[in-house]
Amino acid sequence: MKTKFSILTLGLLLVCLVTVATGKSTSLISGQSLTELGQYSISNSDEALTLGGEAVKTYELNYTNSESPVLIGVKKTKKCMNFIVRTDNFEVEYVCNKHVFGVKRISKEYQTVNSDLINEMMNNAQFYTQRVISQYPKTEEELLGLIACYFPSLIKENYLAKM
Repeated sequence: MKTKFSILTLGLLLVCLVTVATGKSTSLISGQSLTELGQYSISNSDEALTLGGEAVKTYELNYTNSESPVLIGVKKTKKCMNFIVRTDNFEVEYVCNKHVFGVKRISKEYQTVNSDLINEMMNNAQFYTQRVISQYPKTEEELLGLIACYFPSLIKENYLAKM
């Protein structure tokens, strides 16, 4: 009887471990955005962004107080990596330049949203503040976390509420 119970317990434990190990990870990174959008979570996206004809590694950024996900495409460069951050109506690029990580207007070759709409939605004061976020680029995960925290501030409040 004791042996059957031990085998049953071990079998149940093994099933639980396999279920946990094979379950889809819901998020790679999560935290508090310190904006009205609330908590964020970043996970691998099933939808890949295409930049310059090349499908790139893509993440999905979700906020608790927003219905629409934000897609982040990662474009590797010789010295660092660039991140294309895109919603249905807004997009920017976060880049590494000369040991500095910060925001810039999206390159024309990657742009899919009308410039007039981006300009209308852009909080220019925050844009200029975010041109240098970090002086020494970090790991990909740390840079994604910085984007998740800083990105909502780029959008004017009246548009942010509609995200």
